[in-house]
Amino acid sequence: LGAVLGHDLVLAHVADRPATVALELVEREDYGAAVGAPVAILRFAAPAKRAGGRRGPLPDFEVGDLLGVVPPGEIVPRFYSLASSKADGIVEICVRLMPGGVSSTRLHGLRPGDRIDAFVRGNPRFRPAADAPSLILIGAGAGIGPLAGFVRANDGARPVHLYWGGRSPASDFLYEHELARHLAERRLTSLTTAFSRDPRGRTLVQDRIAADARRLGELVRQGAQILVCGSRDMSTGVRHSLEAVLRPIGLDLATLSAGGRYVEDVY
Repeated sequence: LGAVLGHDLVLAHVADRPATVALELVEREDYGAAVGAPVAILRFAAPAKRAGGRRGPLPDFEVGDLLGVVPPGEIVPRFYSLASSKADGIVEICVRLMPGGVSSTRLHGLRPGDRIDAFVRGNPRFRPAADAPSLILIGAGAGIGPLAGFVRANDGARPVHLYWGGRSPASDFLYEHELARHLAERRLTSLTTAFSRDPRGRTLVQDRIAADARRLGELVRQGAQILVCGSRDMSTGVRHSLEAVLRPIGLDLATLSAGGRYVEDVY
């Protein structure tokens, strides 16, 4: 553009470093190493001002908001969907180790007591609607983080159906025990899993959606809201399966999206 205009253009913008707070890792759960896809559930709290003292306050946030993590020496944050709310008393994220990823590598290297600099960015669009009679939660891999948080926050007043895909039920079944507890407590109505490396048969989450087309179509016809979290590749396959679910009942994703009944948090 500068050559066409005959004018030198100097592009030297440097973004301001966002204001951050310190968070201290208090607990971690590790999955996926056996299938070459390490994933960690990381839980942080505000540090204590002095050894053995009371921990400081957390910023305000809700499940589905974003935690911006600023790697040391950098100004560009990496964002992770929050699996907890301030009411839980912890800051919880689910992180997959990305090959060459500066932020994910550092996060996976943390041990309890280590600290990060982070901030919260609101994401109010990605929330269960208060008036939705039921929820259909769909995700894969680390995308289960906020979905598990939505289940945890459900008081059992409305049905919640979770569809989630991983690699191996023996290696990376994230939140397995917590979800089993929520099923028993009726916070979670149904759990449908798909594992791409299951020796009993390879399945993807979109395959499970296609197999449950009749049930899902009826839930949507009755007003269910659909929330999807995970990779863009996964969401593309899910979209194709959902369009086939919706077509027989005279709906489509564009219509549901416009009405807030289909929302995504994909990356």
